[in-house]
Amino acid sequence: MGGKPTLKDIAGKLQVSTVTVSNALAGRSGVGEELRSRIIQEARAIGYQRGKRKEKASSAKKRTLVGMKIGVITEERYLEKFTSFYWELYQKIVIEASQNGNFVLLEVLTEEMRRFGELPKLVQQSQVDALIVLGRMSTPYLHKLHDLFMEPMVLMDFDDVEISCDSVISNGFYGMYYMTNYLIHAGHTKLGFVGSYLATDSIMDRYQGFTKSLLEHGLLEREEWILDDRDTDTGKTFVNLPKEMPTAFVCNCDLTVNLMAEELRKAGYRIPEDISLVGFDDFLAEGDMKGKITTYSVDMEAMAHYGLKLLMKRKKGELDEKIVRIVEGRLIERSSAAKYPFCG
Repeated sequence: MGGKPTLKDIAGKLQVSTVTVSNALAGRSGVGEELRSRIIQEARAIGYQRGKRKEKASSAKKRTLVGMKIGVITEERYLEKFTSFYWELYQKIVIEASQNGNFVLLEVLTEEMRRFGELPKLVQQSQVDALIVLGRMSTPYLHKLHDLFMEPMVLMDFDDVEISCDSVISNGFYGMYYMTNYLIHAGHTKLGFVGSYLATDSIMDRYQGFTKSLLEHGLLEREEWILDDRDTDTGKTFVNLPKEMPTAFVCNCDLTVNLMAEELRKAGYRIPEDISLVGFDDFLAEGDMKGKITTYSVDMEAMAHYGLKLLMKRKKGELDEKIVRIVEGRLIERSSAAKYPFCG
């Protein structure tokens, strides 16, 4: 077989039509999973790459990668009214891309698309040269996406060890370790954590940072002070306060700080006079605690910068191994936390 591998080469080897091969590689319906898997394996074996023959950029343009179309996909639950951290991060990606002469196309995946494994139209129709996945998605869905999208792909704000794909994440582990240390150094010895740590990798990292700080300071982790903040299936947020209260809560994100503050005030507690609260992200779209939260500020500009840099390097063939880029943030002191006992 001479020249570049084609759809016809794959179709001939497997005794199927080129239309079937095209549909399978684009993630379209109408192709059985077993046949789709065989087609993908054969495409990889012969080194077939989708869309490469359609590139018409000049050699100079290819070298600088100006004018690239970068797809960003995220699930609709991440762009709901009170979960707009990802919307803000998306805007940082758009700004960073435009400064380098590139374009960004956004596609929001519905719950139905995710449930039935329907791939984004950006991928099915080969509309983009690279892809950013914004926010944790299920591993089976990511496997399918990674198998069929034969271009650079970066995972943003999460990583998946089962997929050989670059990722950019904030330093959730040490960030929450710093926040817990902050409270301990302020005199708090009875601390709780708020966050459903089995819901996402990022919450798990933050919970582990919290426990590391407790262990190093010889403090006990009390089961009744480790609180869920969401339903892992529906994403609905909630908090059930314990009967006996600690003097401070470490919350997995600023949205949860706001949720906790509402519940504490309903129960008659004052913040920070009775209970201190710290968070993570330094982002709250709206709520009573906006502008008041002592938190770990995530550097979204740096995340956007490194995510696009990884895509460019991968596109140029400059990377061999998987890269996980951890972006540091910084502690921001505001009014939601105070020394213990409280000194007004």
